[in-house]
Amino acid sequence: MSAGIVLSLVDKVVHGVARNGFAIVRPPGHHAEPTHAMGFCMFNNVAVAAAAAVAKFGLKRVLILDWDIHHGNGTEHMFEADPTVLYCSLHRYDDQGAFYPGTGAPDSVGSGAGTGFNVNVGWPGGGVGDAEYLAAFDSLLMPIFRAYAPELVLVSAGFDSALGDPLGRCRLTPPGYAHLTHMLSSLAEGKIVLALE
Repeated sequence: MSAGIVLSLVDKVVHGVARNGFAIVRPPGHHAEPTHAMGFCMFNNVAVAAAAAVAKFGLKRVLILDWDIHHGNGTEHMFEADPTVLYCSLHRYDDQGAFYPGTGAPDSVGSGAGTGFNVNVGWPGGGVGDAEYLAAFDSLLMPIFRAYAPELVLVSAGFDSALGDPLGRCRLTPPGYAHLTHMLSSLAEGKIVLALE
């Protein structure tokens, strides 16, 4: 059901019925692998929508940004060899795999034709907030996004990097999330769909 809702919203945005949207869905999806469920995720909602945007709606460049504090291992695996989808994740990461799911190394950049279409920004621990996220956007991600020129932006929007979340232990604020969303809306003629993770 949640994958269908995200797909329906993408259909509306791609066809101009809606300019943008936010799918508040459960269960989340970004840990779901191509062959199995994982991490409370049954189906990879955003990945299903991105694949449909390419295969069904004919888009050539789809950007997926995952700002959940956990790396979207399922999404990365689904598109790691696919240059039609640029996958970027900002998440907590340590090279011992102690923070779930233990994936998302900075040197994981895709494979085959998808080499260079996978970007991982791994925070070494908690405590990062608006300043760090905005710096990553300004200096690294937005230049990549503009060069890629996506036709659609999808956001795996988990909020466990928010100030006060006991697991993420980060300090991103509501105005910080709003600023990131505003920056993303400058891409793809504002065609942006966020999906709750």
